[in-house]
Amino acid sequence: MNIVVCIKQVPDVDDIKWTKENNLDRANMLSKLNTLDEYALDYAVEIKQKYKNVTITAYSMGPTQAADSLEYALAKGASRAVLLSDKLFSGSDTYATAKILSAAIKKYSPDFNLILTGQAAADGDTEQTHISIAQMLDIIDATSVVDIPNADKHRVIAVQNLNNEVNTFELKTPCIIAVKQPCKTKYVPNIEDYIRAQNTKIEVYNADDLKFEKKDVGIMGSPTMVAKTYRPVTEKNTIEITDNKTEAILKFMLGE
Repeated sequence: MNIVVCIKQVPDVDDIKWTKENNLDRANMLSKLNTLDEYALDYAVEIKQKYKNVTITAYSMGPTQAADSLEYALAKGASRAVLLSDKLFSGSDTYATAKILSAAIKKYSPDFNLILTGQAAADGDTEQTHISIAQMLDIIDATSVVDIPNADKHRVIAVQNLNNEVNTFELKTPCIIAVKQPCKTKYVPNIEDYIRAQNTKIEVYNADDLKFEKKDVGIMGSPTMVAKTYRPVTEKNTIEITDNKTEAILKFMLGE
């Protein structure tokens, strides 16, 4: 069974930095593997531990530092790691990102049975990329998945929790599943895993490899764009109570 896991390196929410224009200063922020994508990776590793002849290929689109997340995926149990990196990819929205990932998967993992992704990314939270990948590869998709009890080359059993309604269903492969809850088992890499990961070459492909032109991807190939990112402004009306407490509290509650 061949599993593809799509992962994304996102800004660390504990290290948010802003430009003077109130945009995210991504160049000077720490990055980490998107949490929900790590859930997807854990489900893939769990399937690999349950069954024989399972290979995992991790894909990520991003700048060169995204290789750190791919190396972690290798340490967790992935057999291959593929980085899709090109200046032309910069500014891609969910549609263009899905186009790039779909083209790469079709070219470099044509025999996949299952694609796993996180339900959303911490830096966008649009929940659109996996659905777009499904459409572009013409495969079945399932979202809001909280468990994968069984999986093989021909079918996958998935448990979905959507709007507090739990459903269990069977999907024929190839298919794509977006998970939103952690796996019951989480493999923690040891030093030997990290050594193996460091000795495994990460495959890197660019726009030329995927036959994309400037108009196809990035800002020019994206039908949507982020107009502005900004700090939410919180305003509080407070009053210091020193004496005449009851009167002061009443005035505060009445907005006087």
